[in-house]
Amino acid sequence: MGASKFIVPVLAAIFACLVAKYFADFFEVSPPSSGGSSIILTSKRSMNIDGLNFPTDIKILGSMQSLIGGGTRSKWGFRVYAVGIYSNPKLTEYLKKKHLGGGGSNSMDANTSSKLSRDFSESHLARTLLLRFHRQVSASDMADALGEALVEKLGKIKSDAFSSFILGMVSKVGGVLEKGADLYITCKGEKLKVTLAEGKHADRIVMKGLCPAVFQVYLGDKPVSPQAKEGFQKGFASLS
Repeated sequence: MGASKFIVPVLAAIFACLVAKYFADFFEVSPPSSGGSSIILTSKRSMNIDGLNFPTDIKILGSMQSLIGGGTRSKWGFRVYAVGIYSNPKLTEYLKKKHLGGGGSNSMDANTSSKLSRDFSESHLARTLLLRFHRQVSASDMADALGEALVEKLGKIKSDAFSSFILGMVSKVGGVLEKGADLYITCKGEKLKVTLAEGKHADRIVMKGLCPAVFQVYLGDKPVSPQAKEGFQKGFASLS
């Protein structure tokens, strides 16, 4: 009986070390900001999207999400940023069963692709757009571009409100997204949270219809990045 008093704590310590080693081997942790943003956990495993490496898994705002696919956002012939599209595993599994019969395939028809993109965009489960920048972009240019893309989906008042939200947030950290910077746009329910690289700052906005509209900017009928939509659909179709 006396020996068990020592064995149990030792086993607990060994288990704790194994867990810590697992996270050290597979994930990198970004610290929370002074403003109280959530810790971002990113997998050390990565996928290349147009020359930029994206973590295959992230944990953001308390939700584990996996990379489905992505592509490049270009303007006037210049690459601006690459975008990776992430999903809560529960959402991925649900959409696989609904649209792919539970398994992956090499391709899907246009009707299935359209329904998949719509259902993904309109889900209330957590999903994330990770924008990783190829070049320096000012806060005003980024805010204007996102606002403009949302006008047809939300109307001018709401799109202007979101544009002002992005402008205000990025302005707090210098007003510029530098080359190599990250911008995480995470939706869960009606809440949208934007987090800058390494947890430097995070802000939240709640607006009816905003989350589906933001994802439709990339996955809708007129995507700002056809490559990102194609990458998402191919990635989803290849899921096992």
